[in-house]
Amino acid sequence: MRTSTGNAKRLVLLAMFAPLVAACTTTSGTTTTAPTTAAAQAPAPVAAQLPSFPQLVRSNVAPELANPCITAAANRYFIPERVITAVDSRSGGGGNTDVILKVDSRDARCTISANGTVRSVVDTSPMSADQRAANEAAAKAASAPAAAPAKKAAAKQKKAS
Repeated sequence: MRTSTGNAKRLVLLAMFAPLVAACTTTSGTTTTAPTTAAAQAPAPVAAQLPSFPQLVRSNVAPELANPCITAAANRYFIPERVITAVDSRSGGGGNTDVILKVDSRDARCTISANGTVRSVVDTSPMSADQRAANEAAAKAASAPAAAPAKKAAAKQKKAS
Protein backbone atom coordinates (compact mmCIF):
# COMPACT_ATOMS: atom_id res chain seq x y z
CA MET A 1 0.00 0.00 0.00
CA ARG A 2 2.77 2.35 0.93
CA THR A 3 4.72 1.78 -2.26
CA SER A 4 1.77 2.63 -4.50
CA THR A 5 1.37 6.11 -2.95
CA GLY A 6 5.12 6.68 -3.21
CA ASN A 7 5.04 5.84 -6.91
CA ALA A 8 2.04 8.11 -7.41
CA LYS A 9 3.88 10.99 -5.72
CA ARG A 10 6.90 10.45 -7.96
CA LEU A 11 4.71 10.41 -11.03
CA VAL A 12 3.01 13.68 -10.01
CA LEU A 13 6.37 15.35 -9.32
CA LEU A 14 7.71 14.19 -12.66
CA ALA A 15 4.61 15.52 -14.41
CA MET A 16 5.07 18.91 -12.69
CA PHE A 17 8.75 19.28 -13.54
CA ALA A 18 8.60 18.00 -17.12
CA PRO A 19 7.31 21.32 -18.58
CA LEU A 20 9.98 23.23 -16.67
CA VAL A 21 12.75 21.06 -18.03
CA ALA A 22 11.32 21.31 -21.53
CA ALA A 23 11.20 25.11 -21.30
CA CYS A 24 14.84 25.31 -20.25
CA THR A 25 16.19 23.36 -23.20
CA THR A 26 16.34 24.76 -26.69
CA THR A 27 17.03 22.95 -29.92
CA SER A 28 17.54 24.24 -33.39
CA GLY A 29 16.09 22.26 -36.27
CA THR A 30 17.67 24.48 -38.94
CA THR A 31 21.16 24.29 -40.34
CA THR A 32 23.18 27.36 -41.18
CA THR A 33 25.85 27.83 -43.81
CA ALA A 34 29.29 29.09 -42.86
CA PRO A 35 29.76 32.86 -43.29
CA THR A 36 32.26 33.90 -45.94
CA THR A 37 33.39 37.36 -44.78
CA ALA A 38 35.36 38.27 -41.67
CA ALA A 39 32.58 40.57 -40.44
CA ALA A 40 30.05 37.77 -40.80
CA GLN A 41 32.29 35.41 -38.82
CA ALA A 42 32.20 37.68 -35.74
CA PRO A 43 30.14 36.20 -32.93
CA ALA A 44 26.54 37.37 -32.90
CA PRO A 45 25.38 39.23 -29.79
CA VAL A 46 23.51 37.01 -27.38
CA ALA A 47 20.21 38.26 -26.02
CA ALA A 48 19.90 38.29 -22.26
CA GLN A 49 17.96 35.37 -20.82
CA LEU A 50 17.22 37.21 -17.58
CA PRO A 51 14.76 40.07 -17.21
CA SER A 52 16.36 43.44 -17.84
CA PHE A 53 16.40 46.10 -15.17
CA PRO A 54 16.46 49.86 -15.77
CA GLN A 55 19.98 51.09 -16.24
CA LEU A 56 21.28 54.24 -14.65
CA VAL A 57 22.04 57.00 -17.10
CA ARG A 58 25.78 57.51 -17.29
CA SER A 59 26.63 60.98 -18.44
CA ASN A 60 29.82 62.45 -19.76
CA VAL A 61 29.19 65.79 -18.04
CA ALA A 62 32.03 67.00 -15.84
CA PRO A 63 31.09 66.95 -12.12
CA GLU A 64 32.13 70.59 -11.67
CA LEU A 65 29.40 71.50 -14.18
CA ALA A 66 26.79 68.92 -13.24
CA ASN A 67 26.74 69.30 -9.45
CA PRO A 68 25.88 73.04 -9.24
CA CYS A 69 23.21 72.61 -11.93
CA ILE A 70 21.65 69.62 -10.17
CA THR A 71 21.55 71.57 -6.89
CA ALA A 72 19.98 74.62 -8.58
CA ALA A 73 17.37 72.47 -10.34
CA ALA A 74 16.51 70.70 -7.07
CA ASN A 75 15.92 74.08 -5.44
CA ARG A 76 13.85 75.34 -8.36
CA TYR A 77 11.59 72.28 -8.65
CA PHE A 78 11.51 71.40 -4.91
CA ILE A 79 12.57 67.81 -5.50
CA PRO A 80 15.52 65.76 -4.21
CA GLU A 81 18.80 65.85 -6.10
CA ARG A 82 18.83 62.07 -6.57
CA VAL A 83 16.06 62.26 -9.22
CA ILE A 84 17.98 64.76 -11.37
CA THR A 85 20.55 63.63 -13.91
CA ALA A 86 22.93 65.70 -16.02
CA VAL A 87 22.59 64.24 -19.51
CA ASP A 88 24.74 66.42 -21.75
CA SER A 89 26.71 69.67 -21.85
CA ARG A 90 27.35 72.15 -24.66
CA SER A 91 29.24 75.38 -24.92
CA GLY A 92 26.91 78.35 -24.93
CA GLY A 93 27.29 81.98 -25.88
CA GLY A 94 29.48 84.38 -23.94
CA GLY A 95 31.68 81.73 -22.35
CA ASN A 96 28.71 80.01 -20.69
CA THR A 97 28.03 76.29 -20.74
CA ASP A 98 24.57 74.77 -21.14
CA VAL A 99 23.97 71.56 -19.18
CA ILE A 100 20.99 69.46 -20.26
CA LEU A 101 19.20 67.94 -17.27
CA LYS A 102 16.63 65.17 -16.89
CA VAL A 103 14.52 66.35 -13.96
CA ASP A 104 12.15 63.60 -12.83
CA SER A 105 9.83 63.46 -15.86
CA ARG A 106 10.81 66.86 -17.31
CA ASP A 107 13.74 68.19 -19.31
CA ALA A 108 15.60 71.33 -18.30
CA ARG A 109 18.56 73.42 -19.42
CA CYS A 110 20.97 74.90 -16.90
CA THR A 111 23.25 77.75 -17.96
CA ILE A 112 26.46 77.97 -15.98
CA SER A 113 29.08 80.71 -16.31
CA ALA A 114 32.81 80.19 -16.85
CA ASN A 115 33.50 80.70 -13.12
CA GLY A 116 30.97 77.99 -12.11
CA THR A 117 28.00 80.19 -11.15
CA VAL A 118 24.57 78.96 -12.19
CA ARG A 119 22.90 81.69 -14.25
CA SER A 120 19.55 80.02 -14.97
CA VAL A 121 17.57 76.80 -14.93
CA VAL A 122 14.90 76.72 -17.64
CA ASP A 123 12.25 74.05 -18.15
CA THR A 124 12.41 72.82 -21.75
CA SER A 125 9.61 70.25 -21.63
CA PRO A 126 6.47 71.12 -23.54
CA MET A 127 3.76 72.40 -21.23
CA SER A 128 0.60 70.31 -20.89
CA ALA A 129 -2.86 71.85 -21.10
CA ASP A 130 -3.32 71.36 -17.34
CA GLN A 131 -0.07 73.18 -16.59
CA ARG A 132 -1.01 76.01 -18.94
CA ALA A 133 -4.45 76.41 -17.28
CA ALA A 134 -2.88 76.36 -13.82
CA ASN A 135 -0.38 79.06 -14.82
CA GLU A 136 -3.18 81.24 -16.25
CA ALA A 137 -5.26 80.81 -13.08
CA ALA A 138 -2.25 81.72 -10.94
CA ALA A 139 -1.60 84.81 -13.07
CA LYS A 140 -5.25 85.91 -12.73
CA ALA A 141 -5.16 85.32 -8.97
CA ALA A 142 -1.94 87.31 -8.67
CA SER A 143 -3.34 90.26 -10.66
CA ALA A 144 -6.75 90.31 -8.90
CA PRO A 145 -5.48 91.40 -5.43
CA ALA A 146 -3.39 94.14 -7.05
CA ALA A 147 -6.50 95.57 -8.75
CA ALA A 148 -8.57 95.56 -5.53
CA PRO A 149 -6.45 98.19 -3.66
CA ALA A 150 -6.65 100.47 -6.72
CA LYS A 151 -10.46 100.34 -6.59
CA LYS A 152 -10.44 101.09 -2.85
CA ALA A 153 -8.17 104.09 -3.38
CA ALA A 154 -10.50 105.43 -6.10
CA ALA A 155 -13.50 104.99 -3.80
CA LYS A 156 -11.74 106.92 -1.00
CA GLN A 157 -10.95 109.78 -3.38
CA LYS A 158 -14.65 110.03 -4.38
CA LYS A 159 -15.72 110.20 -0.72
CA ALA A 160 -13.10 112.85 0.04
CA SER A 161 -14.31 115.14 -2.77
